[in-house]
Amino acid sequence: MAYYPFSKRPDTLVLTCLHVLDGADITTVCHHFNDNAWEFICGCENHTDEDAVVITVGELCEMDPSLHLLSDLPVGACALRPSRQHAWQRGKIEGEDFYPAAESRMQ
Repeated sequence: MAYYPFSKRPDTLVLTCLHVLDGADITTVCHHFNDNAWEFICGCENHTDEDAVVITVGELCEMDPSLHLLSDLPVGACALRPSRQHAWQRGKIEGEDFYPAAESRMQ
């Protein structure tokens, strides 16, 4: 991997869904406040526990290079897009704490 912008090591484990591994676009990325965990999932509205997969963030970046645009996503924040052809839109994760200093990165 030539370019890797995340502060986490490329072998850091993150959550995704089986649909992403089957080729679905990643449409939601969450960087959770309480445990600093990252979640990269598709737009399926009916995810179940059986759909959850643990993978490395490096593997996901190889699958979708646009994820490098989210390497500075603060804890308590999320990024959404309808499909891989659309730009990421950043926001706060509803119901989670958020670092106020990170507001400037949300623009």
